[in-house]
Amino acid sequence: MPSFSFHGTFRTNQMPGYFALVFSITLVGVGLAVTRPYLSLYLTNQIHTSPVELGAFMCTNGIGGIIASTWLGKKSDTGTPKKFIILLSCLAAGCGYACFLFMHNYIQLLIFTTFLLGMGAAAFPQLFAYARESAIASSTSHPARTIASLRAFFSFAWVVGPLFGAWGLSLLGYNGLFMSTSLIYFLIFGVALLSLQRRQHTQIPKIESSTLWKNLQRREIFYSSIAFVFASTASSVNGMYMPLFVTRTIGAQEHVVGWVFSLSAGLEIPIMIGLSAVSEKIEKRKILLFGIICGILYYTGVIFTDAAWQMLILQVFCAIFIAIISSTGMSYFQDFMPESAGSATTLFSNTNNIGSVAGSLLGGTIAQTLGFRAVYESNIGLALFAFFLLYLAKKRQPLKHSETNMAIHPSQSQHESVIFRQDK
Repeated sequence: MPSFSFHGTFRTNQMPGYFALVFSITLVGVGLAVTRPYLSLYLTNQIHTSPVELGAFMCTNGIGGIIASTWLGKKSDTGTPKKFIILLSCLAAGCGYACFLFMHNYIQLLIFTTFLLGMGAAAFPQLFAYARESAIASSTSHPARTIASLRAFFSFAWVVGPLFGAWGLSLLGYNGLFMSTSLIYFLIFGVALLSLQRRQHTQIPKIESSTLWKNLQRREIFYSSIAFVFASTASSVNGMYMPLFVTRTIGAQEHVVGWVFSLSAGLEIPIMIGLSAVSEKIEKRKILLFGIICGILYYTGVIFTDAAWQMLILQVFCAIFIAIISSTGMSYFQDFMPESAGSATTLFSNTNNIGSVAGSLLGGTIAQTLGFRAVYESNIGLALFAFFLLYLAKKRQPLKHSETNMAIHPSQSQHESVIFRQDK
């Protein structure tokens, strides 16, 4: 049995700017958690979209996020300070959510939110890319632990966010939700402006300026990327249509949606704390495969669910699946390209964005033609494909700290030992 040390799990607070990142990432999570669980209900009940129109809206927004995040991720690795990109993204997201306050036409919302929320989607990966570089630059911080701890705070935001959303919805209606989210992103803008350092990427030199397409030619990256697209498609379908499944198929009230999201997020936190320790002892790819198995169990259980309490129990499997895919998955991709944190995190984020696009089209079509239970039957197939592709992904050799430092801090490489075990 491997021995785990939780003492070092949260020693990342010694990293410069760590608490500003904690605050910013938590606020991003709160902003999303307040609004996203109810967005499909808003579009369906207030804008009167059909399941196909809802899917088209989410699909178009996802494409906007992919294009903007990829472009800004490349900029962040070729000289543009990540602080500037974070500020731009937060400003765009704040304006994007404000659009829901003034626009009530489907086409207008589609156009403006695709552009603004697409730019805003870059805030999440760039905050984590900034954290990765800061951790590497700090001799007191561990990159994998930093990412895991910050991702746990993001999950904590999803514990309280949906409950605040349910409370705000009952008191202020949908306008209150969108106004709150818009103000939250403007607050993140202020925190980033005052607290984050304006650091050029060239402070952490690269061995080679490798492009995204060149990295995708590596078998393990390509197979892993496609596997995560399948897993993210299933996850996005669940996030998008679970509120409608809960309220329309099993007949629960709208506030139950908030309880389901919050319970899942609350369970993710201790799981992520444990992952930050075991990821140093167990191959990340094996952890990811276990997570996908839990996802398959969750989707299978939902098919037979006919009561709200059963949906709540199943969140145990959902939480394990999401915690592993999101936390270990981000570190897994960053290990592929340690010299390009922005592009690596953006690649991981874009597997989620592509999954959202595919999930919007697939979920909307299936929900409208076959019903919401059939949506979860398709999710089982997607998760099985993800498991198979990740199983085929070729293992990588562990990366020694000396090798990493030769790429990042050549003058310090002779003084360091192993930084962390890379998987694979």
